[in-house]
Amino acid sequence: MLEYHKNLEIFGDIEEVSMDNYKAYLGNVIYSQDKDTLVVKEKSYILVQDGIVQGIFKDLPEGFPQENIIDWGNNLIIPGFSDMHVHASQFLQRGMGMDKKLLDWLNTYTYPTEAKFQDKEHAKKIYGLFVDELVRQGTLHVNCFSSIHYEASEILFELLLERGLFAFTGKLNMDQNSPEFYLEDTESSLRSTEVFISNYRQKGNVQAAIVPRFTITCSEELLAGLGKLAQQYGTPVHSHMCEAISTIKASKELFPNYKNEAEVFYHNNLLGQTPTIMAHCIFMDDDVVQLMQNPNCMAVHCPDATANINAGGIMPVKKLLEMGINLAIGSDIGSGASLSIARGIASTIQHSKIRNMFDPQWEAVNLSEAFYMATRSGGRYFNKVGAFDKGYHFNALVIDDSNFPGENLTSLERLERFCYAGDDRNIVMRYIVGKELII
Repeated sequence: MLEYHKNLEIFGDIEEVSMDNYKAYLGNVIYSQDKDTLVVKEKSYILVQDGIVQGIFKDLPEGFPQENIIDWGNNLIIPGFSDMHVHASQFLQRGMGMDKKLLDWLNTYTYPTEAKFQDKEHAKKIYGLFVDELVRQGTLHVNCFSSIHYEASEILFELLLERGLFAFTGKLNMDQNSPEFYLEDTESSLRSTEVFISNYRQKGNVQAAIVPRFTITCSEELLAGLGKLAQQYGTPVHSHMCEAISTIKASKELFPNYKNEAEVFYHNNLLGQTPTIMAHCIFMDDDVVQLMQNPNCMAVHCPDATANINAGGIMPVKKLLEMGINLAIGSDIGSGASLSIARGIASTIQHSKIRNMFDPQWEAVNLSEAFYMATRSGGRYFNKVGAFDKGYHFNALVIDDSNFPGENLTSLERLERFCYAGDDRNIVMRYIVGKELII
């Protein structure tokens, strides 16, 4: 059918085109316009052409092909989630060692677990399970650590690419202060990282990243070399910063010529010179905040991980939002126990209420702000994801909450209930660039 339709006024500036080129997804649409505004369009159509959103409309023109309408009835349609800090190589250690402090936990559980990824067959199996679980939980955009092993990092990259996810990932770097069985030589770490970036700089929607674990496990020589690579190739950077009292103290002892961890990264071209994603950022003084106000920087709140491996504090989310710092949510598997970013939204709100008890200057985070962090803000360094603006990729989740009792709820009340009480079984469809993702 190549019939052209003349009555297209409802499509705004969309000119005469064949309606066969479009699909229309009907449901209760919710997405973030900004941190303070949730757009709700009930019983509306998201018009999509070649996987790209063209607009949201209450009605379709007469003659729109019925076979191109995907009717999700009373279900919610929301953007896919972004998990902006997660350790793929820690997938097996979820819920283990939760009574330990961070550095003890790393030595007892994490480093031995990650060392196993030297085995390619192990990497294929575990990374396959990890990527499947991301999709199951509705995470369509992810920023993830691998291990120090080159071949395992290749496997993770290819699995993310195969599933169609939007992702940053890279070979992990660490050349000091870890066990001998899980340690790199500085020169070989830099050399293999450059090869990885050269081979995997950008394929599909997956991009190679520079991944220094954190300052404690990286010499200044390694950090400086990684900074040069990040600038040379325009590569995003992903690390941890200002996570715990113990790590801040250890970093200060290792880098006495710098005021804080942010300076260590910044002066080695690893903070804001290219898109930079720093996990945790709980204990940031004014100097660190000033560096993080760079629009090229993002701080990732990992509430469940912070509660499980006690960091000694809670990120001041409301304060940082008001100061204009880009924020996102991360599951931080394996100190986080679940890959559900919906759960992360609820935890973000809960943690901010606890912090408000001790710091009443800042109100608690609300649903609009937390959902924004998990979708539009979290997806800012990918290519137009996390919302349903015209020109954005149709990366979406369909939420069926009919298993919950309750009538006459608004769409926002239903969204809130899903984040607190729902799970992956409520996600009945996942779309990436308009294509169905099968779990």
